[in-house]
Amino acid sequence: AVISFTYTVDTTASSGGRGGPGGGMARNPYIAVWIEDAAGELVKTVSLWHLAGQEDRWLSELATWYAAAGGDTTVSSATRAAGSYDVVWDLTDTSGAAVKAANYTVCIESNREHGPTSLITMELTLSGKKASVSGTPNNGLTAAKVTVAP
Repeated sequence: AVISFTYTVDTTASSGGRGGPGGGMARNPYIAVWIEDAAGELVKTVSLWHLAGQEDRWLSELATWYAAAGGDTTVSSATRAAGSYDVVWDLTDTSGAAVKAANYTVCIESNREHGPTSLITMELTLSGKKASVSGTPNNGLTAAKVTVAP
């Protein structure tokens, strides 16, 4: 499954014109992409972008992901600038076992210093057939889509 999303920094005058208060440079957002089952239980963290090391203390700012995943950083990588990205879910769970045909929720959450938290959730039914679902934009997450090809 390909999970595509776009993160856009607010460049309006009210945000300082460059994404940060007073016109300062916007820091790259922390972003988590994860899958939950129909009961709301974590299936797998697909991607986690954050600053490793001492900056781990800010992971809890991704509050929805943090509550679901408990701070699991096994699939983490560095933050990235605003833009459009694709991440791939290999249709496995945290143990590496293939998931069964069922209903899942694909979640994307972002947070950056001096910026709003954004969360998009998309209901996805895996049935062995091609599927596509789009999410509703939320703050900095301005587009999201999941595509599954059998």
